[in-house]
Amino acid sequence: MTEILIKARNVQKSFGTHHVLKGIDLDITKGEVLAIIGPSGSGKSTFLRCMNFLEEYDHGEIWFGTELVGYRKAANGSLVKDKASRIAAIRTRMGMVFQNFNLFPHMSVLENVIEGPTVVQRRDRAEVIAQAKVLLDRVGLAAKVDDYPETLSGGQQQRAAIARALAMNPELMLFDEPTSALDPELVGEVLDVMRSLAADGMTMAVVTHEMGFAREVADRVMMMDDGNRVEIDTPERIFTNPSHPRTAEFLQRVLR
Repeated sequence: MTEILIKARNVQKSFGTHHVLKGIDLDITKGEVLAIIGPSGSGKSTFLRCMNFLEEYDHGEIWFGTELVGYRKAANGSLVKDKASRIAAIRTRMGMVFQNFNLFPHMSVLENVIEGPTVVQRRDRAEVIAQAKVLLDRVGLAAKVDDYPETLSGGQQQRAAIARALAMNPELMLFDEPTSALDPELVGEVLDVMRSLAADGMTMAVVTHEMGFAREVADRVMMMDDGNRVEIDTPERIFTNPSHPRTAEFLQRVLR
């Protein structure tokens, strides 16, 4: 039986009077790569951030395995916000890669990668350093361990950010438009690392405008628009025969 790692049901989120998510349902199975596409402002990044409770969803439920994310059920059945320690514990099991890298500028590349495992997970420093060097080699940064973020290209910084997320040994990797801040010639080096992760069976949810990556690497593609899940299907169906006219319209514009 396929293991469901993320289960979202009727997830809603508003910012003031702006209803950003209008009831998203989704299952992500272990080992799956899900690409989330759609126009800017459709709620893609907000939904991704709700998965690890960086954004607090207002209604519905998100389950990570057997654990409810961000909330616990009270005796009367209502949801109340969970303790910060439990939210943090769940969050450490998900790697998050942001648009703008978010590396600590005062730390070397190696120090950035080992910070989470040593401080948050309190793992042995020597063990973490050894793992970090393996990860940095994997993302092509073995020669940059002592360099600082300001000396790196955007693509190198994002690859360092991916290594940093992987150092926490996550069960799920969340990517929020990881190439959108990069110059076009640097996009490929980041996507190559993500392809490698997918080939190794890492469960991934990727908000992306890179349609080639979505078509080639994803197991399923979810189209969002105006806070709604428009449709979800295999890349072949989405890109060659979408069932919803909004998906067809969107793809016609971005694939010109």
